[in-house]
Amino acid sequence: MAVFMFRWLLIKVLFCCPLVDTETLENRTEQNKYWYFIICLGIPIMWKLNPFGGKAQSGLDGRTIDVGNLKITVQNAIAQGGFSCVYLACDTVHPSKMYALKHIICNDSESLDLVMKEIQVMNLLKGHPNVVTLVAHDVFDMGRTKEALLVMEFCEKSLVSAMESRGSGYYEEKKVLLIFRDVCNAVFAMHGQSPPIAHRDLKAENVLLGCDGVWKICDFGSTSTNHKCFNKPEEMGIEEDVIRKHTTPAYRPPEMWDLYRREVISEKVDIWALGCLLYRICYFKSAFDGESKLQILNGNYRIPEQPKYSTAVTGLIKDMLEASPNSRPDITQARVWFRVNELLPLELQKSLPDGPSPAVSLSLQDEGEVLEEILSVQVGHFIDHVGLQLIPVLTEMLFR
Repeated sequence: MAVFMFRWLLIKVLFCCPLVDTETLENRTEQNKYWYFIICLGIPIMWKLNPFGGKAQSGLDGRTIDVGNLKITVQNAIAQGGFSCVYLACDTVHPSKMYALKHIICNDSESLDLVMKEIQVMNLLKGHPNVVTLVAHDVFDMGRTKEALLVMEFCEKSLVSAMESRGSGYYEEKKVLLIFRDVCNAVFAMHGQSPPIAHRDLKAENVLLGCDGVWKICDFGSTSTNHKCFNKPEEMGIEEDVIRKHTTPAYRPPEMWDLYRREVISEKVDIWALGCLLYRICYFKSAFDGESKLQILNGNYRIPEQPKYSTAVTGLIKDMLEASPNSRPDITQARVWFRVNELLPLELQKSLPDGPSPAVSLSLQDEGEVLEEILSVQVGHFIDHVGLQLIPVLTEMLFR
């Protein structure tokens, strides 16, 4: 947006100024001539660089960059959002080692907080087999904005793409339970923290298949440990805005749709989302239309007759999609995870859920102190990341 405003200003200055002939221009002071030249040159340069708008994220393609202690070579973009882009990258020293590089532009403190939260939670859960691993990260102070680079393990596909590739070939019950247990495994680790960490944006798009054949969850920017009932109008307004921006309507529970129900918004929002997710894995469609608030508030959904699953599976969906959070099972007190685990064949069952590696399981407070050091200005990285891009462009514009 800043770039487009600057472009508009340059055009305004040029075309709203009275036309001048050569003689008049020569009578201007040297300083005015220089300013006129800079403005004229500014338009093509800004069009050429376009550093933060639209397709700009593709600027990392083909570059070799340092992120933390890791040197990687960026290949191509594989996903793109408004202010972020995910690239396929490889280890420069060991090219067969593939990574996913997430590049995020933080234009304000809110977007920076989301990035820091994502880094914090991923470090807290590092080593868990069902959580996408954060390998390295850096945050760069670029003046008015900050840029974050997150290097993560590369996952072959998302659950959505896996289901789409099957067409109408639904999963058999054993496969459904194996996928869902992997997701519950990660949620168990999050809800088992003190205080519990709610993901708040569990959905099929955030479930990825790792190269090790294990399903993992990602995207931890929406997580929260602020479990409470919102009573004051100003608090409700703030929370409604957060919910609207950082949760997905089709997976959003009734207590998030209507704060005037005066129900505690807690980690139980994830149990509702798990019910929606299990429904999606079973039937390849959503339990609720995300735009239908009344449908969700009333718990108005239908279990299809086909494909046919056991009453244990459909019963679990119904229990997780209880309108009242107090009526939903929780995941840490031997409820959801163990119910799913026990439905699997004996040879596929586990004795207990997996947890993160003890060596890296820091408290959120300790992790927050560590992350304060990230935001120091990194001049060397700044030059490598942006400054070097200016040299060939300016040379081309001035001397071609």
